[in-house]
Amino acid sequence: MTPAESEHPTAPAPGPYRLPVRKRAMHAVRRAHMYCGLFLLPWAILYGVTGFLFNHPTAFADAPMKSFGAGELNDTPFALRPTSAGVAEQVVAALRGYGADARPLTVVEPEKARYTRDFAFATVRTDDQEISVLFDMTSPNGTIRPKPAAPRPPKKPDAPKPFAHGPRLDSTVARFVTEKPLDERVRDTVPMVLDRAGFPKGTVTVTSVPDLTFLATDGATTWRVTYNALAGTVSAAPAESAPPPDELTTRRFLTRMHLAHGFPGSTNTKWFWALIVDAMALVMVFWGASGLFMWWQVKASRKLGLVVLLLSAAAATALGLGMHEVLTPKS
Repeated sequence: MTPAESEHPTAPAPGPYRLPVRKRAMHAVRRAHMYCGLFLLPWAILYGVTGFLFNHPTAFADAPMKSFGAGELNDTPFALRPTSAGVAEQVVAALRGYGADARPLTVVEPEKARYTRDFAFATVRTDDQEISVLFDMTSPNGTIRPKPAAPRPPKKPDAPKPFAHGPRLDSTVARFVTEKPLDERVRDTVPMVLDRAGFPKGTVTVTSVPDLTFLATDGATTWRVTYNALAGTVSAAPAESAPPPDELTTRRFLTRMHLAHGFPGSTNTKWFWALIVDAMALVMVFWGASGLFMWWQVKASRKLGLVVLLLSAAAATALGLGMHEVLTPKS
């Protein structure tokens, strides 16, 4: 070793560079995020597209659909129906006619009387069409959806009705207070709406109306009363032991928010929620498309990412075909 070398010893060769643990962890998280996104790409696109279709029922409809509003409902029995509190008063007035020994009922907190669902439905059968009519209970809106008529099934004998040996409760309501029950209002309104919307008339069948629930007291007990206008039945249970059928628990609130869709007739909170649903649907499609572009920019991940995409396509195709089989009506 020369004197110069002894004065300036050679530095040891540097070892292999290793990223700090934090950076390695973040790198692994980013890769996992990307590969999970690539695998779930078909479902992200599916949820985005179907969310938009739920929010816009007339978009790409498999059957023609027409909306109607206040103009078609003007001066119809449905538009002139009493409030939910008014119907509760009618039901209680009719119940006073049953049972001489029964204590008279009185509606409690009538402002809390409400329908358990937001829609009423009817179908109209013509010679060559079956027309579904939806009425929105919360706004003067609805939809009409025609489709080719299916063969008529053989007629079955009528099932016994709740008040077969006496007046139906809703008939009693009509007799006592000269007001039509909800199902009759829907039935009488449908031909008027169809005529104003340019559709043919036919045989009207009311398939569903929401129940009305309210509180009433006989002086000793407060009852939660449920009135079904279509069946003409009333049921009741003590209020303290019978929570409202649509009591808004935290779980129900979250699931109902998830399912809420469609733009109401007025600009309110639900309208802005529907706007966010549209935004989320578009963003999910954008996430999917932009994720593909970002993946392709990372050359080191192209091969493995392509494998993940192929597995995703195979899984999505198999599940899609299986779900089509499950959801197809069986004859």
